[in-house]
Amino acid sequence: MTDEQTQDLVRRYHEAWTTTKDFDTAAELLAEDLETDLPVNTYADKREFVAAIRGFGSAVSSLRVLSVCAGAGEAVMVYDLVLDGIGALRIAEQFTVAEGKITFIRQVHDTATMRAAGFAPPLPQ
Repeated sequence: MTDEQTQDLVRRYHEAWTTTKDFDTAAELLAEDLETDLPVNTYADKREFVAAIRGFGSAVSSLRVLSVCAGAGEAVMVYDLVLDGIGALRIAEQFTVAEGKITFIRQVHDTATMRAAGFAPPLPQ
């Protein structure tokens, strides 16, 4: 895939689960052997991750993409979103893309807002 195709795929995936709430399209853009690295939850497989983005995405009330760049089968996206019941989050996501599918997603964000809202356990003292 070209860098532009990689960036377009990542944008279509992101828009599907955050803006249009078209979770089936988001799922179609993920590889069956999807791997994830997220700060709060772990997912055994694509099915578990898709269930999570359905719930998470349903709670997105606003979104602002700050930056997207792609090259060599990878892309990075930085965005702000507001989640009902949680509040504002700034998230950075790294994607690996192969054969027209997202094969890996790493998400980085401060978990304090999610923990305060009860969506993740408190950090050990």
